[in-house]
Amino acid sequence: MVPCGKWPLTEPRRRAILAWLVAAAVVWWRVHAGGTFFIVGLEGAWSDRLGAMLPALCAGLSAALALSVVDAAAGPLAGIVAAIAVVALPGFVPLHRVSLVGPPLLTLTLATLGVMLQAPRFSLAYGTLAAFAAVSVAPAGIGLPVAAVAWALLSGAKTSRYPLRRGALAALPLAVLVAISRWTGDGWSAFGTIAWHGGLDDAFRAAGTIVGDQLAPGIHFPPLRWFAVADISLLLFAVVTMAWLRVARIRPPGTFLRRLYPAAGIVTLAYAAGMIGSTLLLAGAGEPELPTVFPVVVVGLLVVVTSVGVLWSRWHRVGKIVAVLLMLGWVQAAIRG
Repeated sequence: MVPCGKWPLTEPRRRAILAWLVAAAVVWWRVHAGGTFFIVGLEGAWSDRLGAMLPALCAGLSAALALSVVDAAAGPLAGIVAAIAVVALPGFVPLHRVSLVGPPLLTLTLATLGVMLQAPRFSLAYGTLAAFAAVSVAPAGIGLPVAAVAWALLSGAKTSRYPLRRGALAALPLAVLVAISRWTGDGWSAFGTIAWHGGLDDAFRAAGTIVGDQLAPGIHFPPLRWFAVADISLLLFAVVTMAWLRVARIRPPGTFLRRLYPAAGIVTLAYAAGMIGSTLLLAGAGEPELPTVFPVVVVGLLVVVTSVGVLWSRWHRVGKIVAVLLMLGWVQAAIRG
């Protein structure tokens, strides 16, 4: 540990800072090379350089948060693998190259999950992050405040005498930001009225296609792609289930690993419900796209890597070799794709 004022620069923080810098540099270089963003009032090279800073900073924060969460749950090696896997996802760089909404939405989703895990009693903090994502960034994040309130009630039921008060504090920022948005604007103004528009099958199909692109990159032949996505999904679900039953569930209440699975489940389910709901109810929202679906993919990836990390010592050598080969094959396919 190296003293750094009142904020010691511990090894986990060093790894998180390194992940932040590397991911930010990679995304800045790709965005700058593509010339996607610019700064109003500037011209030429400076506009290209500064226009790429927002997605680059968001990418760095997302990678650092992914590393920190998995590092605390399953150890440093698993945290490093998680950061690499997040950056290697086929949608990671395209998301940051084409959207100004997707990068902050992903970062705020991971930040909400991180604060829920690190400080479950600080419901006002993760409620504020969730509310800002839902009101100021994108309507697709409307499920995040629901997740924040649900986690405040769930975590407070066993550790607090006043769980309802904690839930109210988690919901308060949403009401405040909605009131303030009448003067400052919000992310909902471009979507018009709220009414049922249908198209549930199309919404699920669009979201499933995006998730499938992340699970099985490079496989485009429809029958083979269907079997690959289905088999990979079942395999990952089995790994997560075994990790929860054999390792996480038997840990003492309140430990980081024990909290990760229910917190990630609440965030995933609430976010997915909010995303699909906003698609069906907001005029002009259209089908789910990469910027809105990607946070679900990343949260799921963190749980999978954590599960593999905590089960790793229990696997036979042959199983470890197979897992490494599958991981390397997926990474090279994702990078090539």
